[in-house]
Amino acid sequence: MIITSVHVGSRYPVNRKAIRASVERILKEHNVDEIEVSVSVVGSRRMVELNERLMKHEGVTDVLSFPQHDPEQHKKEFPHTVKRDDPVSHLGDIVVCFPEAVKEARKLGKMVDAQICFLVEHGLLHLLGFHHD
Repeated sequence: MIITSVHVGSRYPVNRKAIRASVERILKEHNVDEIEVSVSVVGSRRMVELNERLMKHEGVTDVLSFPQHDPEQHKKEFPHTVKRDDPVSHLGDIVVCFPEAVKEARKLGKMVDAQICFLVEHGLLHLLGFHHD
């Protein structure tokens, strides 16, 4: 069973169903099941705060990923860690900055929900261990 928890600031109109479908598609493509992922859609101030406090990078960014079991991040506070007693394990947390997704969507000529799903997929690939320079 794949569980996708989606947390969205009330003022951000996002397609939660599309986000869940994107997560499920990527996980199935990588033969991952029995997993839980949390996705948060936040504003610029919250993203700056997370980026600076947890990642030690200055300013806003479009997406952050926080793996639940990354030894390099074991002391970091995760935005939405879910504790569960069942066999479903929590892969990690993905945080998307809504205003940055809007800017990128406009620049690329995409729908905002499509850009949000792209960013969620990008973050999910990081949680699965795929990284870039």
